[in-house]
Amino acid sequence: MARELRRFSDEQINQANDINIISYAQSRGYEVKKISPRSYKIPGYGGLYIDGNGHRWNCFSRGTGGGAIQFVMEMEGKTWVEAIKQLLGISQDELPFIPPPPKEIEIKSDLEIPEKNDTYKHIFAYLIKTRKLDGDIVNQFVKDKKIYEDTHHNCVFVGYDEENNPKFASVRGTNTNKKFRRDIENSDKGYPFCQEGRSDILCIFESAIDLMSYLTLLKLHGVVEFHHHMLSMGGTSYIPIEKYLEKNPNITNLILCLDSDDEGNFFSQKIREKFGEKYEVARHIPKRKDFNDELVAFSEKARVIEKTKETTVIEEECMV
Repeated sequence: MARELRRFSDEQINQANDINIISYAQSRGYEVKKISPRSYKIPGYGGLYIDGNGHRWNCFSRGTGGGAIQFVMEMEGKTWVEAIKQLLGISQDELPFIPPPPKEIEIKSDLEIPEKNDTYKHIFAYLIKTRKLDGDIVNQFVKDKKIYEDTHHNCVFVGYDEENNPKFASVRGTNTNKKFRRDIENSDKGYPFCQEGRSDILCIFESAIDLMSYLTLLKLHGVVEFHHHMLSMGGTSYIPIEKYLEKNPNITNLILCLDSDDEGNFFSQKIREKFGEKYEVARHIPKRKDFNDELVAFSEKARVIEKTKETTVIEEECMV
């Protein structure tokens, strides 16, 4: 290998690894599926994911990954030397253009949260009746001013800084026929929607509704004492995790409660890679796509069972 390494200069090796893996894969006829603004997948290869910048890839089922050189070696069975030769022979003009992933939102001024409505009835109906969240849990977040209804009947989820100033706000529509959600301009993901805990464990979710669904499921299963920290990333982002861990140095364990889909699987692995050396990282995978889907299904099953019991009682009374 030492003799092979001398065939290429550091500049040539870097040039080969600078080839965008997403562009290269598309040019070679691989099916490349975009699963989020920051990640792609090649179906049929055992969970092969590519970062949105096109510089790194991972195949979780095989425990392999790396840059463009390793990609060519893995996918085409080439040696290290053959892979570099092939990549050096490619002109950037030959490759399809792949837009770079979006940058994290730059905060330019103070956050202006949406105007509050004079009622909570729309968000209560949405969160409790539609999303099946426990009423007491929703009420507690409302009392803590982490949830409120705006004048457009949207549900607003709020994150605060150490001085209790709102720094993050995410809006979700309550009309089930029109899906709508967005972060308010100048929101700082470093101050996410969360529930502070007292243990050394942090549970991480993609959304505020999944966080509250998890708490509801715990309550339905009779879990009374639960003191773990819980935060919603508001999608998939390292920023809220990093900031929360900085503020809570006692945390030693992370439980990833992300969605059971391509993006959830991919970002769970990325969190392991980024934080795994310093923290114990485990994953709680929902039985369905996410924990709200699991809660809705659980609630429906409980409703059917209860209705069956009521029917049985009526039939027995009629037979007397």
